Amino acid sequence: MYIGLYLPGARRHLGSCGYVREHSYSRGMTGYPSTLDPAAAAELDAVREAILSVVGPSLVGLYLFGSLARGEFDAGISDIDLIAVLMNSPNEELAERLGRMHENLIRANTDWDDRIEIIYISREGLANCRTDTTTIGVISPGEPFHVVQAGRDWVLNWYPAREDSDPLIGPPIHTLIPPIPMSEYTDELRGYLAGFRNRIDDDATPGRQAYAILSICRGLHTIRHGRRLSKREAAVWAQGELPRWANLIRRAVEWRDHQRDADKQDGRASVGETRAFVAEMTKFIST
Repeated sequence: MYIGLYLPGARRHLGSCGYVREHSYSRGMTGYPSTLDPAAAAELDAVREAILSVVGPSLVGLYLFGSLARGEFDAGISDIDLIAVLMNSPNEELAERLGRMHENLIRANTDWDDRIEIIYISREGLANCRTDTTTIGVISPGEPFHVVQAGRDWVLNWYPAREDSDPLIGPPIHTLIPPIPMSEYTDELRGYLAGFRNRIDDDATPGRQAYAILSICRGLHTIRHGRRLSKREAAVWAQGELPRWANLIRRAVEWRDHQRDADKQDGRASVGETRAFVAEMTKFIST
């Protein structure tokens, strides 16, 4: 399960710049904002076309969320995050076809390997996401396409998607996801962030350590103030709030910026410090 921690906050929708908002299966996307990274625009169009080629009219809606929808996308670093709502839960046959489709997408453009997150969920499963477990398909950084059971902890995706997303196809997503109380979201967020205590391996790369550090900074701000910041904004805030850890947080931003550099993948020297940060922050998160 991948949790991108796209936390609630001010909406900055790409849809206002011309995304398709009607329930349509027409091909091709136009009207991208001039500020959108051209490589991201091209890949997003390719992904949309590929999804339509596999699921066709069974697609209820396709929704962009995360950094690209919020205007916080870092070229060469950030992921493309989508939710594809289907008429029915993905069965074995559809899962095989989606898996092959995603393999082909990566072969066609290896720059996006490990930078695509797409969740395939049924309309009914999304409508009952607060109470029921449902079968979903998902591809996320570090994992190939696979089918899992999504329980209440997946509110960590549904809540921010409901708050900050753009429909590429289909009706507004708030018509598909029921209202989710902020308290329900932050309860799950606390548990997820505390879990980083067990996720920092001895050989964790600087990029993985940066993900933990910056996710905690971002989550701590959300828990305290009820709104989200970008990873970079959260890092600036946390350096002021947590002066003891300011240097580590600053380095985490640098690690994130260079996480794809082959010569900067040895994080053994900083694992102990990162674990100490995670352990101390857990105290703040749980109170």
